[in-house]
Amino acid sequence: MKREKTSPIGRQQGVVLFIALIVMVAMSLAAIALIRSVDTTNVLIGNLAFRQSSILPANLAVEQAAAALFTDASPTGAPTIDPTTDLPAENYYSTWQANDDPRGVPKPLQTKNDWGSFGLAKQLSDTSTGINIRYVIERMCVAGAAGIQPSPQFCDMLPPKQNPGTTVHDCSVDPGGCPKLNPIPFYRVTIRVDGPQNSTSFLQAMLR
Repeated sequence: MKREKTSPIGRQQGVVLFIALIVMVAMSLAAIALIRSVDTTNVLIGNLAFRQSSILPANLAVEQAAAALFTDASPTGAPTIDPTTDLPAENYYSTWQANDDPRGVPKPLQTKNDWGSFGLAKQLSDTSTGINIRYVIERMCVAGAAGIQPSPQFCDMLPPKQNPGTTVHDCSVDPGGCPKLNPIPFYRVTIRVDGPQNSTSFLQAMLR
């Protein structure tokens, strides 16, 4: 009987298996990094959405402040604030309180607990969205202006803007000159909006 000679089977080195395991580990790490990146992106998008949702309600506080301060913004034509006197019912101070933090936020709005200790009464809430709005109005005058009408000596004031003329009449060349408008003070409205998921936004507006 004739027997065929065959070469012995070589020992398996396992190199391909080792490389495949390394590739699988690398792919797993890449998948984990991708999942974490997507989660972080979702969190950031959610935070931006909550922030954007708090800006529009803040406009309501500005409108409330303007209606309480100015005749032309009041629905009844009669503002409820005497600018020379503090009025906690309208969250109003006749002078700058000088208790801002480095962000420029007045003390009553810095934390939720601070609000109650200042006796300010007016706040806006929407139970359906979980949004709560608190605001403080300050006449930008130093303490010496308490109880008196605003003056450049005590208050941050600028004359109102006026149209110098039209194509029909230019007051700058009129012998009588342009009418002189009295300077008016600035009123600072600082707003805190607390929304869902413990989101908080601060906004400020200057009224005059």
